[in-house]
Amino acid sequence: MAKIIFRTILIGMLGGAIFNILLFPLPWVLGPAFFVAIFALFRVEVNIPQKLRNPFIGIIGIWLGQSFSSSVFVELNNWGISIILLLLYVPFSYLMTYLFLHKIRKLEKAEAFFISSPGGLLEMVLGAEECGANSKLVGLVHMIRIFLTVFTIPTIIFVLFPGSFERESVWPNFEGTLVDCLIILLILPIGLIFGKIFKIPGRRLFGPLIVSAILHITDTIDLNAPIIIFIFAQLITGSFFGSNMNGLTWQTAKNYVGHAIGIVIFLSMCMIPFIFLITYLIDARPEAIILAYSPGGINEMGLVAATLGIKPAFVITHHLFRLFIVVLILGLAQKFIYPKLKILIQNSK
Repeated sequence: MAKIIFRTILIGMLGGAIFNILLFPLPWVLGPAFFVAIFALFRVEVNIPQKLRNPFIGIIGIWLGQSFSSSVFVELNNWGISIILLLLYVPFSYLMTYLFLHKIRKLEKAEAFFISSPGGLLEMVLGAEECGANSKLVGLVHMIRIFLTVFTIPTIIFVLFPGSFERESVWPNFEGTLVDCLIILLILPIGLIFGKIFKIPGRRLFGPLIVSAILHITDTIDLNAPIIIFIFAQLITGSFFGSNMNGLTWQTAKNYVGHAIGIVIFLSMCMIPFIFLITYLIDARPEAIILAYSPGGINEMGLVAATLGIKPAFVITHHLFRLFIVVLILGLAQKFIYPKLKILIQNSK
């Protein structure tokens, strides 16, 4: 197993370096994800165990927590309207995407229901498992959806808003202090325990992120850890995504990509009227609103915002609330929809 993990990391490093040279967005996540996935489809044995990935998700959360400062209290007053509008956007986009997958892509109702969500990858996979649906299909289509969103949205922003950010490569270096490395090692377990105690959705990311954010908002700390730590965390996360392609054929992967492309298009179309409305109602950068409402993962969109320097606290806060709404929808679904889905799945067998 150690040999396979090492091979996977090397492939991921190659992908990250090439994406970095080409100035692709989020190179140390998308590069490893893409290259490891291609090797997996060519039947090369690759694997990053989930237990290995989990702590690195927390490290990314700690890094994203640096985006918050004491000014967030003033800005929250301005964010209220756009956060409230998520209560309309999430169910609306969820329903439209579900109809697309079931009516046009001809997916079964159970798989279509769990894939249509504009967030909550882990929660949707667990829900699919509980109902007896194809959880691997659900997980992989969500991962491809995240990949496509992160790959395309920054490019769209770059075209629509020239000069809003600069594309530059980010290479590992060891600049920083040992004390900050120790602080990360301290925050990580505290954040994980915090997330578990308060049952926070996506606790592996948000537990450490919230603890880090609180410490930065109160000016308790100001991390200056070596960037290589956070690049390696992204490398492991991206390689984990790619290794999930193990066992798939090219034809199956093609179908999954087709589902994901349709989802990204539909979710993006759904967010357009909300972006115009929010831009009219509040004083916020349109680029930040696009990132906040984009159908990418919390981890990934937060990283994009932080990397591009486009209001990361604004983007992360919105994605956190979006995940809470998705979890609330799932809570209602467990009572009213899951029983019907289970009956449909049993009858189809």
